[in-house]
Amino acid sequence: MAKDRFANLDLNLLRTFLVLSQELNMRKASTRLHVSQPAISQSLQKLRHHFDDQLFVKVRSGLEPTPYTLELANSITPFFDGLAEAINGIGEFSPLEVEQTLNIGMIPTVETALVGRLYHALKQAAPKASLGIKSWSQDSINQLITGQSLLAVAYESSLSKEIYSEKLIEIQGMLVARKGHPLAGKSCQLAELEGAQLATFATAGWNDNYSYAQEFLKKYGINVEIGFRSELIMPVIDITHRTNMLLPHSDLFPFKQFTNLVPLDIDIDNIEKGSNITLYAHYHVKYRNSPLINWLVRLIRQELQNQIEDNHCLLRR
Repeated sequence: MAKDRFANLDLNLLRTFLVLSQELNMRKASTRLHVSQPAISQSLQKLRHHFDDQLFVKVRSGLEPTPYTLELANSITPFFDGLAEAINGIGEFSPLEVEQTLNIGMIPTVETALVGRLYHALKQAAPKASLGIKSWSQDSINQLITGQSLLAVAYESSLSKEIYSEKLIEIQGMLVARKGHPLAGKSCQLAELEGAQLATFATAGWNDNYSYAQEFLKKYGINVEIGFRSELIMPVIDITHRTNMLLPHSDLFPFKQFTNLVPLDIDIDNIEKGSNITLYAHYHVKYRNSPLINWLVRLIRQELQNQIEDNHCLLRR
């Protein structure tokens, strides 16, 4: 008869096993579980004895799972996810009762416009909650999968089979310039952008090696150059403020906070609506029916819409 390995298994050890299988790093696992690395090592020894398997072997990059670990982790993960959802979903959802830190990943386009608004709205609706912002990076998807981030706001709709992407809004692309720019404050033709320099920011996994605005303009025979490029948005804004470079952004841009910057009024009535870009809320598939996630997505969508509407009112003055 097969040995009953479940009867005398400490479920806390099983949770440690799952986190180790996700992180494959003792230090990262200890951080997630809020325990010391020696405690993780001790738990791993108990797990090895219980399952009669090495489970993880040390490699230069951290830990490598054994075949038994891979099979076990794949088998038990859905049950742990279901257990967490069942426990957390008991009772009616109320933002007033949310006490956790809500870690959200954001691309630069959204960071500059949304963080302040979202923090204010969150504190009004869920005063016990905390907001944590993580800049979008190559590791953002993995952070969603492993639970380090609850949700992310970014482009693209198909990132991983473990990630669900829900449409938030469409944003309209625009070029931003300083008020003293030769093209600012007047209606200009697309041809007047010929030879212009762009100050652009890179969004990991989306435009690492090219400029969306540059490629869009090239379709209409307009050649522009990349004058400055950064993975950080604030240096790009500063360069735009100090030079005649143009900043490709969107109608989310926080013009109220940067009063010396304005959108260019470009006559593009006869051009296809190709400058529209869709923003998505990305989260783990296990949260598709989560009241917390559904509420948070609605809150983010509303604040994005509010930012665009505020810009329209501001720029009409």
